[in-house]
Amino acid sequence: MSILENKKHFLHKHLTFLESYGKEGKNGGFENLLKQLGIKVGGKSWDDDHSTIDWNLTNNHFQFFFDYENNETEIKNWLKKSPISRYETLLTWLSWEDPIIRVKSTDFIENWEEFIIAGGWDGLILTTEDGKYYLEFTDTWKFHLNSNFEIKPGTKKIKASR
Repeated sequence: MSILENKKHFLHKHLTFLESYGKEGKNGGFENLLKQLGIKVGGKSWDDDHSTIDWNLTNNHFQFFFDYENNETEIKNWLKKSPISRYETLLTWLSWEDPIIRVKSTDFIENWEEFIIAGGWDGLILTTEDGKYYLEFTDTWKFHLNSNFEIKPGTKKIKASR
Protein backbone atom coordinates (compact mmCIF):
# COMPACT_ATOMS: atom_id res chain seq x y z
CA MET A 1 0.00 0.00 0.00
CA SER A 2 1.26 3.46 -0.81
CA ILE A 3 2.42 5.90 1.84
CA LEU A 4 -0.01 8.47 0.46
CA GLU A 5 -3.02 6.17 0.96
CA ASN A 6 -1.90 4.49 4.18
CA LYS A 7 -2.82 7.01 6.88
CA LYS A 8 -1.28 4.71 9.50
CA HIS A 9 2.16 4.94 7.89
CA PHE A 10 4.60 6.38 10.45
CA LEU A 11 5.49 9.35 8.21
CA HIS A 12 1.96 10.78 8.51
CA LYS A 13 2.47 11.61 12.19
CA HIS A 14 5.29 13.95 11.12
CA LEU A 15 3.36 15.75 8.37
CA THR A 16 0.98 18.68 8.32
CA PHE A 17 0.47 18.41 4.55
CA LEU A 18 0.90 15.71 1.90
CA GLU A 19 -0.66 15.54 -1.54
CA SER A 20 -0.12 13.93 -4.90
CA TYR A 21 1.58 16.06 -7.53
CA GLY A 22 -0.58 14.29 -10.09
CA LYS A 23 2.25 12.40 -11.82
CA GLU A 24 3.54 8.87 -11.35
CA GLY A 25 7.13 8.52 -10.23
CA LYS A 26 7.68 4.98 -11.47
CA ASN A 27 8.76 3.94 -14.96
CA GLY A 28 10.91 7.04 -15.36
CA GLY A 29 8.21 9.50 -14.30
CA PHE A 30 10.26 11.14 -11.55
CA GLU A 31 13.38 11.38 -13.73
CA ASN A 32 11.26 12.94 -16.49
CA LEU A 33 9.94 15.54 -14.04
CA LEU A 34 13.49 16.36 -12.96
CA LYS A 35 14.51 16.78 -16.62
CA GLN A 36 11.50 19.05 -17.26
CA LEU A 37 12.69 21.21 -14.35
CA GLY A 38 16.14 21.45 -15.96
CA ILE A 39 17.84 19.03 -13.54
CA LYS A 40 20.34 16.74 -15.27
CA VAL A 41 19.93 13.03 -14.51
CA GLY A 42 21.91 9.93 -15.40
CA GLY A 43 25.54 9.99 -16.36
CA LYS A 44 28.54 8.80 -14.38
CA SER A 45 27.16 9.94 -11.01
CA TRP A 46 25.43 6.60 -10.46
CA ASP A 47 28.74 4.73 -10.70
CA ASP A 48 30.53 7.22 -8.46
CA ASP A 49 27.90 7.87 -5.82
CA HIS A 50 24.65 6.01 -6.58
CA SER A 51 23.19 9.39 -7.56
CA THR A 52 20.26 9.77 -9.92
CA ILE A 53 21.16 13.42 -10.53
CA ASP A 54 24.21 13.95 -12.73
CA TRP A 55 26.21 16.08 -10.33
CA ASN A 56 29.09 16.20 -12.82
CA LEU A 57 26.92 18.53 -14.91
CA THR A 58 25.72 20.68 -12.01
CA ASN A 59 27.47 24.04 -11.67
CA ASN A 60 26.85 24.42 -7.96
CA HIS A 61 27.54 21.07 -6.33
CA PHE A 62 28.04 20.69 -2.60
CA GLN A 63 28.46 17.35 -0.86
CA PHE A 64 29.02 15.99 2.64
CA PHE A 65 28.64 12.72 4.56
CA PHE A 66 25.33 12.87 6.45
CA ASP A 67 25.13 9.64 8.48
CA TYR A 68 26.99 10.44 11.68
CA GLU A 69 26.20 10.48 15.40
CA ASN A 70 23.89 13.35 16.48
CA ASN A 71 23.36 14.50 12.89
CA GLU A 72 19.59 15.00 13.15
CA THR A 73 19.57 18.38 14.88
CA GLU A 74 22.68 19.73 13.20
CA ILE A 75 21.45 19.01 9.67
CA LYS A 76 17.94 20.24 10.55
CA ASN A 77 19.41 23.56 11.72
CA TRP A 78 21.45 23.89 8.52
CA LEU A 79 18.37 23.14 6.40
CA LYS A 80 16.44 25.84 8.29
CA LYS A 81 19.01 28.37 7.06
CA SER A 82 19.08 27.06 3.49
CA PRO A 83 17.21 28.40 0.44
CA ILE A 84 14.63 25.57 0.54
CA SER A 85 13.31 26.97 3.83
CA ARG A 86 11.96 29.95 1.87
CA TYR A 87 9.75 27.68 -0.26
CA GLU A 88 6.37 26.52 0.96
CA THR A 89 6.53 23.07 -0.64
CA LEU A 90 8.95 20.54 -2.11
CA LEU A 91 8.45 17.65 -4.52
CA THR A 92 9.74 14.14 -3.91
CA TRP A 93 9.03 10.51 -4.67
CA LEU A 94 9.21 8.01 -1.82
CA SER A 95 8.15 4.62 -3.12
CA TRP A 96 7.25 2.64 -6.21
CA GLU A 97 3.61 2.48 -5.10
CA ASP A 98 3.32 6.24 -4.68
CA PRO A 99 2.96 9.11 -7.10
CA ILE A 100 5.28 12.08 -6.91
CA ILE A 101 4.22 13.99 -3.81
CA ARG A 102 4.19 17.55 -2.58
CA VAL A 103 5.19 18.13 1.05
CA LYS A 104 5.67 21.23 3.15
CA SER A 105 9.28 22.34 3.30
CA THR A 106 8.95 22.84 7.04
CA ASP A 107 7.75 19.24 7.48
CA PHE A 108 10.74 17.96 5.54
CA ILE A 109 13.23 20.17 7.39
CA GLU A 110 11.90 19.17 10.81
CA ASN A 111 11.76 15.46 9.92
CA TRP A 112 14.33 14.96 7.17
CA GLU A 113 15.57 11.65 8.57
CA GLU A 114 12.02 10.23 8.70
CA PHE A 115 11.71 10.91 4.97
CA ILE A 116 14.88 8.92 4.31
CA ILE A 117 13.56 6.05 6.41
CA ALA A 118 10.20 6.19 4.60
CA GLY A 119 12.08 5.85 1.32
CA GLY A 120 13.77 2.72 2.61
CA TRP A 121 17.30 4.22 2.71
CA ASP A 122 17.38 3.82 -1.08
CA GLY A 123 18.23 7.45 -1.73
CA LEU A 124 15.97 10.48 -1.71
CA ILE A 125 15.66 13.50 -3.99
CA LEU A 126 13.73 16.66 -3.20
CA THR A 127 13.32 19.70 -5.40
CA THR A 128 11.56 23.02 -5.32
CA GLU A 129 8.68 23.14 -7.78
CA ASP A 130 10.57 25.56 -10.00
CA GLY A 131 13.64 23.28 -10.02
CA LYS A 132 15.87 26.07 -8.74
CA TYR A 133 17.06 24.16 -5.67
CA TYR A 134 17.41 20.43 -5.25
CA LEU A 135 19.15 17.93 -3.01
CA GLU A 136 19.83 14.22 -3.03
CA PHE A 137 20.58 11.87 -0.19
CA THR A 138 22.43 8.89 -1.64
CA ASP A 139 21.75 5.37 -0.45
CA THR A 140 23.62 3.35 2.14
CA TRP A 141 26.59 2.86 -0.19
CA LYS A 142 28.02 6.34 0.52
CA PHE A 143 25.52 8.33 2.65
CA HIS A 144 26.28 11.57 0.81
CA LEU A 145 24.04 14.60 0.86
CA ASN A 146 24.47 16.35 -2.49
CA SER A 147 22.85 19.69 -3.29
CA ASN A 148 23.10 22.61 -5.66
CA PHE A 149 23.26 25.02 -2.70
CA GLU A 150 25.29 25.11 0.47
CA ILE A 151 23.73 23.23 3.39
CA LYS A 152 26.67 22.54 5.69
CA PRO A 153 28.52 25.81 6.36
CA GLY A 154 31.99 25.90 4.86
CA THR A 155 31.42 23.01 2.49
CA LYS A 156 33.56 23.42 -0.60
CA LYS A 157 31.93 23.43 -3.98
CA ILE A 158 32.78 20.43 -6.12
CA LYS A 159 33.74 21.48 -9.63
CA ALA A 160 31.65 20.18 -12.47
CA SER A 161 33.55 17.78 -14.73
CA ARG A 162 31.89 18.32 -18.05
